[in-house]
Amino acid sequence: MCEFCGCRRIPEIARLGAEHDTIQEIAEDVLASAGKDITPVELLEKLRRAVEPHVLGEEAGVFTQARAVGISQNYWVDDLEDDHKRFAEILADPSALSWSEIESFLDDLHRHIAIEEYDLFPALVRTLSDDDWAAVERRATPEKH
Repeated sequence: MCEFCGCRRIPEIARLGAEHDTIQEIAEDVLASAGKDITPVELLEKLRRAVEPHVLGEEAGVFTQARAVGISQNYWVDDLEDDHKRFAEILADPSALSWSEIESFLDDLHRHIAIEEYDLFPALVRTLSDDDWAAVERRATPEKH
């Protein structure tokens, strides 16, 4: 995650960024499994378990607030949500994936995370008020509130 705009000073962005780091580490493990005697299916299951709660919090929190303040169209929120749906479909049955499909998925996942971290999150940092961030956190982590 970039540190240029100060995103990490926002607790919700710091949480999402840490989740992105975990997701990318698992994705790297999947790539590292290529050509080895191990199957990437278990790693893809682990990736699914990391992605699912992340997506729920992201969509309920920052995506909802991006729409509320009117910047969602400028930062591809609909496209990012479409990616989330597609990723869920792909990860629903990892044993059905060919290696080229896995590589394509991981490329898309990397691109997706980059858009969030380098475009959407900095825009939100510039746009959202403290009250907006409090609303994001309440929606993204209802178990805490």
